[in-house]
Amino acid sequence: MSSSKNNLAICELIHPKIHGTAIESCGHYMIQWFISIDEFQNCITSRMIRLMKQKWWERTTSPPHPFIRAFWRIIAQPQYFTLQIVEDKELYSGETIAIVKTVWLRIFQRKCRNILNERKLAREKIKHLRYRSIHGKWPS
Repeated sequence: MSSSKNNLAICELIHPKIHGTAIESCGHYMIQWFISIDEFQNCITSRMIRLMKQKWWERTTSPPHPFIRAFWRIIAQPQYFTLQIVEDKELYSGETIAIVKTVWLRIFQRKCRNILNERKLAREKIKHLRYRSIHGKWPS
């Protein structure tokens, strides 16, 4: 398996009956388009995403996914086709799949948001305000 650096891309879940891929790549993301810096700055990505959504819903058949039960519900979500930070990997079968890295950024953002909310709630307490007025810093 070879790998490359992180890229911007628009990805979709692999469906073996639609994409005709090997079982080895099921459950992974397939890279539809790599996005260059120029395309990102010129806002071409929104047009690409709109085109992808339109093409998905023009399909007349909706075969069930062999591993993901909620596949069609996942596809129907408005945030499904979005710009992702991905690492592309080539499988032994020669297919290129995407490992989505944006998920980790979202988890980190959520953790930071929760920590900041906890601090905000803690700083509203009278004893913490008193501690800050005496010591000049918030309690740890």
